[in-house]
Amino acid sequence: MQTHEVLYDAALSGAAAAVSSALVAARESTVAGSTPVAPLNAVTHCLWPERAFKEERFSARFTGIGAAIHLGSGVFWGLLFEMLRGRSQSPARITAAAAATAATAYVVDYHLIPKRVTPGFEAHISERSFPKIYLALGAGLALASLVRR
Repeated sequence: MQTHEVLYDAALSGAAAAVSSALVAARESTVAGSTPVAPLNAVTHCLWPERAFKEERFSARFTGIGAAIHLGSGVFWGLLFEMLRGRSQSPARITAAAAATAATAYVVDYHLIPKRVTPGFEAHISERSFPKIYLALGAGLALASLVRR
């Protein structure tokens, strides 16, 4: 696979992963009593540590920038996924690569990187929701790849 093909595929699968995980985070946030956009707003805590966790309403500043950061993160994880998948079109290989990527994303996001650059979802949802969010991330990666087959 050529570099531009890998980057293109990573953008597609990463965007699907970002959208699916954001939708699940929004749902989990409302279940926890917050707003659907609060998790995306919280993503901006790397830029505005004093305000981002408190913002629960839609705004271009917090929601828009949070969505852009989350999308960038999804594409980053999409790149890992595409590298693990390689040229394989096998559903088993695609699923395994998606599961490995989602598990790696969780470990990196909440156990390896500094708190200042974590997703920030924990401000509005419980840790019990994390498996659902990272499952959605993996499902988005896999589904985007399976659709492209």
